[in-house]
Amino acid sequence: MKTFLKIAAVGLAAVALTACVEDSTTRSSTGMREASGNAESACMSAVNSRFDGKVNDIVVTSSEFSQANDLVMLKAGGQTWKCLVSDDGQVQELSVVGR
Repeated sequence: MKTFLKIAAVGLAAVALTACVEDSTTRSSTGMREASGNAESACMSAVNSRFDGKVNDIVVTSSEFSQANDLVMLKAGGQTWKCLVSDDGQVQELSVVGR
């Protein structure tokens, strides 16, 4: 019975630690963040699709809310990306603006 309790405790600890792990494809820098989560996620997905879904790391460096389209700046694949997106997640423009 003691062995079962030890195994259960280790299993619970592993589950708790797993919840603390951050997925690198969705992490954000400490830059200014004002756009909605839907807008940022849509831009991250759009950039990832340019790499056939195989980009290792996408980072939102900043985002700005606007009545027309939000501006989301990202780093991915060694490049800086500019994404104009509606607040509900419709990407209007996506372009590489630097390295």
